[in-house]
Amino acid sequence: MNNIENVSIKIQTGVYGQFRNLNNTAWYALGEFVDNAVQSFENNKVRLYSVNDNYQFEVRITIDKENDEIKIYDNAAGIDFKNFQRAFEPANIPIDNTGLHEFGMGMKTASIWLADIWAVRTAGLNEKEERLVEFDLKKVLAEDKEILVVKKKEKEVNNHFTELTLNKLSFNSPSNHQIDKIKRHLVSIYRKFIRNGDMKLFINDDELIYEEPEILVAPFYKDKNGKLIEWKKNISFTTGKYKATGFIGVLNTMSSSTINGLSLFRRGRVIEGSHDEKYRPKVLCGQNGSPRYKRIFGELELEGFSVSFNKGSFQEHEDLEALMEALKAEISNKELDLYTQAEKYIKPKTNFHNKTVGKSIVKILKKSNDKLALNENIDFSIREIEEKSLSEINIEYSKKEGTIDSHENIIELKGEKYKLILKLITDEVVSDLYSMTIHEDELFHKKIIYTINLAHSFFTGYDSLKKEEDYQPIIQIIRSLVLAEIIAPSQGTTSAGNIRLNFNSFIKNL
Repeated sequence: MNNIENVSIKIQTGVYGQFRNLNNTAWYALGEFVDNAVQSFENNKVRLYSVNDNYQFEVRITIDKENDEIKIYDNAAGIDFKNFQRAFEPANIPIDNTGLHEFGMGMKTASIWLADIWAVRTAGLNEKEERLVEFDLKKVLAEDKEILVVKKKEKEVNNHFTELTLNKLSFNSPSNHQIDKIKRHLVSIYRKFIRNGDMKLFINDDELIYEEPEILVAPFYKDKNGKLIEWKKNISFTTGKYKATGFIGVLNTMSSSTINGLSLFRRGRVIEGSHDEKYRPKVLCGQNGSPRYKRIFGELELEGFSVSFNKGSFQEHEDLEALMEALKAEISNKELDLYTQAEKYIKPKTNFHNKTVGKSIVKILKKSNDKLALNENIDFSIREIEEKSLSEINIEYSKKEGTIDSHENIIELKGEKYKLILKLITDEVVSDLYSMTIHEDELFHKKIIYTINLAHSFFTGYDSLKKEEDYQPIIQIIRSLVLAEIIAPSQGTTSAGNIRLNFNSFIKNL
């Protein structure tokens, strides 16, 4: 066997010192070591199984903050003689760079980012030598070192592994409270290798198991009694040099943190969208907080895109957005309209759930039942209702108050088209929860402006009203009251606006 006495680490002066300041995360840094292990396994799979029929590829990461040490061990094929020197030379692109270790910088960059001292001990499959190289950042910088000595010892030819030991950990190294998050990111990033049984990944002896999200199986939202459909669509889409394969689906249970959104893969591992950092393009997932945002999820393997140095993002952002735009048509066709189902589907409540909630409601009402106060508030509301000028004052104040935002709908009622305009204001002086005015319009039968006051005591009195989606059911109720008032005169009702006036008084006082 040829002899290796040392390895070159020559690089431009001061560059090693800059690695520590790169924008990175602990899970991406540790992922570089996993990438190398996975690629070693993939390149040597046949040889590994030929040596041991029961072989199981494993990667074990041990984070020991108490002893200021991180170890990464894998039982892949080791770094063999042919690739050993290349593995330590900075920016020396691997002979085959079509896999996960494509840049030739991952191990060095990640090691220096995490620690001052690191050592690589490896045993190549079918080789007789185990090799050890130690790197001390401070010595390398102080002495301007260009080579490192290789320590060797004999081994059995069937022994094969690589072990990296990091000591004198840097400020970038993970704290104990970050370990759980690292586990969640790494199991998400390498889920395909874990899912198919190729790899077992351990952190501090805990095996990482990927939990598959549950896909919605339900009828189309317009046909509640229709056939059950699994809301998942396989994707195979090509445009120019770019290709996307995988699936997009609808979650059985809404999520707004770790499950919803897309995970984008390249060469089998997640580049964007691991754990709680999912990729959520607005064109597919909708507005933040919307039902579609909470339900669309999927996995897409992308081809043709380049990646950042730490494999944490894709480079061609505009092309990626264009690809997502094209995929919208794939998930919104009539055969399986995931796009609309994710937005419109409402999970039916079970009878058991409704009964439980009903009993709780009555329990709360009984606790807060003050008959005297209730009657006093009703009497006060009736006197207020009879003071019609108060309603007129509220409407005038509503007109003067600046609009936060507005939304328009064109609706048709009994063959007549109406322009419906919602305005949102925030003014404590306005005592009405909502007001409504009817205007003539050249293009429509009528223009209806209804204004909702977000500073009303009804909104401010409930701590549960925190996010945009919390307000949606209330806005739907108010919009229904507005529509009811519009249509009531055609059904013979006179003074339909009295319902609104009465409602505003009671909702404020009761």
